[in-house]
Amino acid sequence: MILSEPEGVRKPSPTIYQRALEALELEGPECVFVDDHAENLPPAEALGIHTIHHTTDPAATAALLDSLLLDRTPA
Repeated sequence: MILSEPEGVRKPSPTIYQRALEALELEGPECVFVDDHAENLPPAEALGIHTIHHTTDPAATAALLDSLLLDRTPA
């Protein structure tokens, strides 16, 4: 878990996403980031992280997430 306060940085700073990748020992394309604030997505995308903008439809968000998690073709 990466918490903004102890890290001294918060979304949408690219640093918080980079620290999460490092903590998980993963590369951006191996991850999916879901957020309800569109301004938080571009910094994650710049690191190669797949992003989903969650709005008011949880079923649509879940379907998008499923499609990304079930797609096993190399990036």
